[in-house]
Amino acid sequence: MKYSAVSVTFVSIRVTLRTPLGETLVRDVVEGRWAEPSGIADDSVGRGTWAIPGLVDAHAHLASGSLDPQPGVLSEAQERARDALLAGVTLIIDKGWTDTTGVDVIRTVPDVERPEIEAAARIISVEGGYYSDFGLVIDPSEIAKSVVDEAASGRGWVKLVGDWPRPGKGPVSNFTAAELREAVQAAQEVRARVAIHTMARDTPSEAVAAGVHSIEHGLFLVEEDLEPLGARDGMWVPTLLRTEAIVGQLGPESNGGRLLLEGLENIRGLLPLAIESGVIVLAGTDLVGTPAEVAEEAIRLHEYGLPAAEVLDAVTAAGFRATGRSANFDIGAPADAVLFAENPLADLGVLRHPTTVIRLGTVQ
Repeated sequence: MKYSAVSVTFVSIRVTLRTPLGETLVRDVVEGRWAEPSGIADDSVGRGTWAIPGLVDAHAHLASGSLDPQPGVLSEAQERARDALLAGVTLIIDKGWTDTTGVDVIRTVPDVERPEIEAAARIISVEGGYYSDFGLVIDPSEIAKSVVDEAASGRGWVKLVGDWPRPGKGPVSNFTAAELREAVQAAQEVRARVAIHTMARDTPSEAVAAGVHSIEHGLFLVEEDLEPLGARDGMWVPTLLRTEAIVGQLGPESNGGRLLLEGLENIRGLLPLAIESGVIVLAGTDLVGTPAEVAEEAIRLHEYGLPAAEVLDAVTAAGFRATGRSANFDIGAPADAVLFAENPLADLGVLRHPTTVIRLGTVQ
């Protein structure tokens, strides 16, 4: 079942949820989780508002507030996580950094004060294959060991830089298809997922064939990639605003700018086909703003042709489903809810302005 907006009456220990389709749910909060109702409620919050389990930023970098490849500052990352929660984000998938700042937020900020976080540790690349002196630079022959090591430092994810521009060549793959398969197998053996940065033409198809779990950017995915990616509940995080920002930096008439614009048009045509094929399309900020601004990426997905219902799913319930979490206020799920004065299905701009945020049964 996909996300559905709901009209909600919330009490200190009880929540009444009514969906637009007429379904009514009544939930108590017991030890921070939804429970079957019992006893008597004594306070209420959010009567007449609309609720979702929360927004999801599926390509975040808590370590920085901008595209500046420097080590993270933990106190600033902690503040970004708290700000994201206040903006209605209840799940962040941090796609790594040059250090473990994103992971460190998980252990240093109490759960009730931040979104749920999954995180890669150091981003893995090769010599000349990413920003200089950033992340973990490896010999590709050691990719399996490197993946296992970074999975141990992270929380559920490993991030690879699949390709990177070389002078006079444009984006070039950093790993062979065989090396990508080796990385995925190593990650799966330690119960981690692999995400891959890719803006080149051939890399996304190689990554899909190798079983990579999440395609980041994926400008040149092709229609033939969608069925196998969807069949295994694979994820795609297009990061439209990030790609547009790079076009602005390079200039639309530059070789790189023209290539990225071609990729954006390719994405525009593939998005509805991806949904039909079962691909889990997700929204991610990727340093265009912070996770608190993930609603802007959702709105951009709508402008690229996704219907409002699919967009709302992409920035909410799809991320929960993809990571094995409840997206429908299920009994036993964390008592998280984000309330809005209007139905976001009718106007996605409403997502920018939550009226109340509840995390683990606590009103923020």
